[in-house]
Amino acid sequence: MLRLTALEVKNTIFFMTAASRKIIRYSCDDKAPESLGAVSLFCSKQTLLMKKIIFLSSALFLTLFSSCSEKVYDANEDHSRGTFLRSMEIDGETREYLIHVPQSYDTVDPVPLMLNFHGWEMKASEQMWVSDMRALANAERFILVYPQGTEWRGATHWNIGSWTAGSTANDLYFVDSLIGQVSAYYNIDPDRVYACGYSNGGFFSQELACQLSHKIAAIGAVAANMSVETLGNCNPTRPVPVVTISGTMDEIVEYDGSEPAGTISHRQTLDHWIAHNHVDTVPALTNVPNTNTSDGSSVILYHYVNGEDNVEIKHFQVVGGGHGWPGKFGNMDIDANSVIWNFVSQFDRNGKR
Repeated sequence: MLRLTALEVKNTIFFMTAASRKIIRYSCDDKAPESLGAVSLFCSKQTLLMKKIIFLSSALFLTLFSSCSEKVYDANEDHSRGTFLRSMEIDGETREYLIHVPQSYDTVDPVPLMLNFHGWEMKASEQMWVSDMRALANAERFILVYPQGTEWRGATHWNIGSWTAGSTANDLYFVDSLIGQVSAYYNIDPDRVYACGYSNGGFFSQELACQLSHKIAAIGAVAANMSVETLGNCNPTRPVPVVTISGTMDEIVEYDGSEPAGTISHRQTLDHWIAHNHVDTVPALTNVPNTNTSDGSSVILYHYVNGEDNVEIKHFQVVGGGHGWPGKFGNMDIDANSVIWNFVSQFDRNGKR
């Protein structure tokens, strides 16, 4: 059965399908309800007439930015501030990333760097729609990067084993080099480089915490667990603060680890970081206020404290939630962008600041 999650933005409705893992865009004249049936799609007072179906692709890159207030600059132009595209050569292949530099950046004071990774079959531009942290970056004065994964078997991805087993993408080297390139252009605080991601990008954030802990200070993962391969090769050189947000009814990344193949459960993922960081094994539990009773879900916060170097772990369990990015689609009681930044920004490579 096709399952859809929907929301309406400026008379445009976006759907995340569990079956295809695609984001689909519909346009209609009337505002549609938040939850639509799988086959019968309708606007509030009339049957939804499908005017356009756009699978987010390179064309959407232009669509997204045409509606944004900030210009996207050409990769070959030298612009130090704003939102623009850059590229670099990795093993003979051109790798790209979107970067946003706040207008307040002054080159004098070192600033944090946030890497935000897209999901399976997605593009960096789509992740910027799902998790648009630019306003947050402007307010908090950090540089924001959306890296682009490579295509493998017809799908863009991050190489984390599991369902990406067989990929030859050297994504760890790409990210390591990307941090170096951005640090060469801008005054980045090397102790405050963070990573977060959605779905496959969340799995990859776990991989970075395991393999690049000497550079990544803290991570956030949304709708993601950990692959068996990542777990088997996880050798951080220091404690790593971790915040996760996952839905108990996610049918794409199952909370119990049954899907995708070659992954562990969210409970096992947390247990790994609890043991590595030496935090208290019994968390403080908080029922997050259910401010939106129509989203079909609620949130429980599991907070693990007193870790080595005062690191912490937070898990926002979205009870009844699916494969969403809270605050954008799915659960609306929390805002994933703010949750992630407010958590990771408390830490640097030496622990709690």
